Amino acid sequence: MAFDLVPPSDSRHSTLQKGFNLRWPKGNVQGESSPDGANLIYLCHTPQDIIDAAAQALAMPNGRITVRSGGHCYEGFVSNVMPNAPGEALSILDVGQMNQVAYDPNGQIGSVLVPDSPYRYSVRLEPGCQNWDTSVALYKLAGKALPSGSCYSVGLGGHICGGGYGLLSRKYGLVCDWLDGVDILVADATGTGLEPVHVSRDSSDSDELDLFAACCGAGGGQFGIITSYYFKALPPAPREVLWLPLEWDLNELDRTKLGGLLDAYQLWFASHQADPSTWGLATKLEMRHANTGNVTLGIHYVDKDGQLDDLAPFDDFVSSMLAAVGGSARESLLPFHVVHQPSGMNKGRHITSLRTAHDAARRLDWLYATQSLNGSGDNQRGRYKSAYQKGAFTLKVKDAIWNTMKWPDPAQYLTQSLIQIQSFGGRINEMEAPILAQTSAAQRSSYLKWQPQCYWHSADDAVDQAHANWIRGLFKAAFSTGVPDDAQFEGCYINYPDLDMTYIGGDPANAKNPSWYGIFFPNPLIESRLRRTKQRWDPLNVFRNEMSVPLP
Repeated sequence: MAFDLVPPSDSRHSTLQKGFNLRWPKGNVQGESSPDGANLIYLCHTPQDIIDAAAQALAMPNGRITVRSGGHCYEGFVSNVMPNAPGEALSILDVGQMNQVAYDPNGQIGSVLVPDSPYRYSVRLEPGCQNWDTSVALYKLAGKALPSGSCYSVGLGGHICGGGYGLLSRKYGLVCDWLDGVDILVADATGTGLEPVHVSRDSSDSDELDLFAACCGAGGGQFGIITSYYFKALPPAPREVLWLPLEWDLNELDRTKLGGLLDAYQLWFASHQADPSTWGLATKLEMRHANTGNVTLGIHYVDKDGQLDDLAPFDDFVSSMLAAVGGSARESLLPFHVVHQPSGMNKGRHITSLRTAHDAARRLDWLYATQSLNGSGDNQRGRYKSAYQKGAFTLKVKDAIWNTMKWPDPAQYLTQSLIQIQSFGGRINEMEAPILAQTSAAQRSSYLKWQPQCYWHSADDAVDQAHANWIRGLFKAAFSTGVPDDAQFEGCYINYPDLDMTYIGGDPANAKNPSWYGIFFPNPLIESRLRRTKQRWDPLNVFRNEMSVPLP
């Protein structure tokens, strides 16, 4: 067997039990293996390694397997033993070394896992490929781009099957919208091993089409282990982009000014949805807690032809945001992925007009802009939430955001805490009908996408609880039910998993919400298809976690 087995006696074990979020595994103590984490880690280099490792791991009493590509799961679904599962023997199948990129301009790449499959493609990506390495490879091989995320070390294994969203998604759609085929290892009839399947967008078999649709936005670790993604075509990489990072000192903002910015921000994307020439504008608005710093707005722009010949949408957006706040912004000087940006420290140039905005904007080659903006940040403890927004900001929501930024924090724990609201919509909401018929990315009416997030280093219960209270407090104050299902919202993003959403009111102090799955998949047709697909392809629930597709 060619896989590399890492048992508890291996010096690498305590490290490889972990992923990016150091809250996991439960009981994580630096330098020690956790009894609540994986007993065994299998480092797999080929599909056969995965098959052999799974057979060995599932043969153990109470054996359960999870899969890791880049290690960025926000919750402990890969790293933790299941709750209320005494004696569970958890094994992680790590596919991070399966990172090949293949390109054939003649479109003759066939399935590696099922060689007899008739379908042919131009691009094959293995699940261990990471965002930045993939961007470089596709650009140099073919001048193509994935509209994928800006965290460089995120693995494609989970990123694509959860939808795949990034700075080019308003222009090109989600990554899963370009997907055409998948190699996947599914559980056999006994639940003790895996068998190979290739599913294609062009399949005539309804069960295969359902499984393919599940790989287009339902999230990872629920139906099988994906060993290759296939694409017939990918969009061209832009030639250049314009990047402008704005910053407003929190001490110079008040509730009214921030509310005006939020109103203008949402209105611009909603009112320009019908104009494809504006879809190349993507943004990240980050509103920090007072102990974390200022409000920043990163603006990433490419015109409809992938160049910078037409700056009208950029000019209109910048002018609208400056007018909404009044006064001046400053050029943000710190790398944009830096969370802690204290008030009163920015010495960037004042931006008071479109002319000064153009002076501060950076014209960059797309590839090097992607490198510059690629920031996963430190490996530390973190909490996250998500929401899709399709309507305007209500007074209740604006007050919740402002009050969360000003949340009392006398111990100064909240030094890396922010509410990020990104642009959404564009091509995502206008995708062709055949693509929408085979997607599990249910939210296609929103113009904004929330990702509140907070980070800390100390493994201290009081510090953990302070961050939990802060981020939960935002949703409790913003939404009438504690979850984003008000009329202006469209639920949550499965690739930002949040166990709070599985409880009534989004509060773990309450009972479980039997309808929680619909918060992530608010389209009833998609939800019912995913439940049917799980029943068909994994009826024994071999691939399970605390937020996997509920079985009857």
